[in-house]
Amino acid sequence: MLDISAAFRSPGEAIPFVHMERLPDADILGEVVTFPESAVIKGTFSLMDDTLDIKGKLTVPAQAVCARCLSPVTHPVSVKFHESFLRLDPRDEVEDDPWEEKLVFSGHRVDLSGLANSLAVLELPIRFLCKQDCAGITTGPTGEDPDSNEDTSDDSHPFGALRQLYTKLQEE
Repeated sequence: MLDISAAFRSPGEAIPFVHMERLPDADILGEVVTFPESAVIKGTFSLMDDTLDIKGKLTVPAQAVCARCLSPVTHPVSVKFHESFLRLDPRDEVEDDPWEEKLVFSGHRVDLSGLANSLAVLELPIRFLCKQDCAGITTGPTGEDPDSNEDTSDDSHPFGALRQLYTKLQEE
């Protein structure tokens, strides 16, 4: 929770802050991405009427496995943002619209966990790679080069039937 008490004492003034937020692991299409360190959010906030304006930068390392060779990969996430939070009176009834994402606060503290999590996850790469030219897994489970026995027609291989069909069509 970010303490915004200073914004009530100085409305309209940009107040600098540094905030640490622990992010939960994310399951992205079956791949687990972890955030081993707390996210650092640096920026400024200002309050004008019922709107809290927060702008800054979020940085956090993300860890996953390489999409080609399955080795561990650390990817630095760094994203700038500018968001507005609306003051919510706890006595007011609010309709829950599942299609509308509202950033709200009440009192003198703002919960930045949802914002930090969304910013970090949306900034993740589509595929984690240990290096751009990663060759992938070069040996099979037996230590053999998987390309060395490419011409075998092993039916236990997931693409064995497809390989047989392809070979048959080439022969015709």
